Amino acid sequence: MSMSDKQVYERTIDDLVHSGVWFFPMDDSVEDELTVRPLQEMESCADTQLIVRAHFEGRNGAGYLGYLYWDGNGGIEYLKPVVLLDDGSAVSFWSGIAKPSWEEYSEKAQALRKALPITYISEPLLGLPELSGVLEGLGYLGGDAVSWV
Repeated sequence: MSMSDKQVYERTIDDLVHSGVWFFPMDDSVEDELTVRPLQEMESCADTQLIVRAHFEGRNGAGYLGYLYWDGNGGIEYLKPVVLLDDGSAVSFWSGIAKPSWEEYSEKAQALRKALPITYISEPLLGLPELSGVLEGLGYLGGDAVSWV
C-alpha cells in the first residue's frame, strides 16, 4: 500500500488541493476496492475509475471544493458529486436507489440545502475535459428517473 493511498471516503480538502485526480488501483497493491491513490499521469491508468477535483457554487455565491467520479456520460448517477466541508464532513449528492435525507448530515452540511441549486464544474486536469452541471438537491433513483430531495 502506497503512503498516499486513502479510502475514498477519508479524503480531505487538503488531499484534493494536493492532487486533483485520484484513481482506484484495483490490484494486489491495495487494501480493498475503496482505496484511491493520487494520479500523476494518464498513461498509468487506462481502464480504472477516476475521481477529479471539482468546484461547486451555490446560488448564494458560496463556493465549495469536492469531486466527481469522472465519466464522459455526464449523468448525475455516474458523476456522483461529493462536496467536502472544512469541518471534515462531506455531502454526497447521489445515493443510488436509497432516498437520501438532509437530516443525516451535520449542521454545517445542511447549510448546503439553503444554497441550492448548486452548480459544479470539474477541473480539466491531465487532459480530461471538464464536466459541469446543476444539482437541485440530493439525488437518487426514484422509479425510472433521477429525483431530488
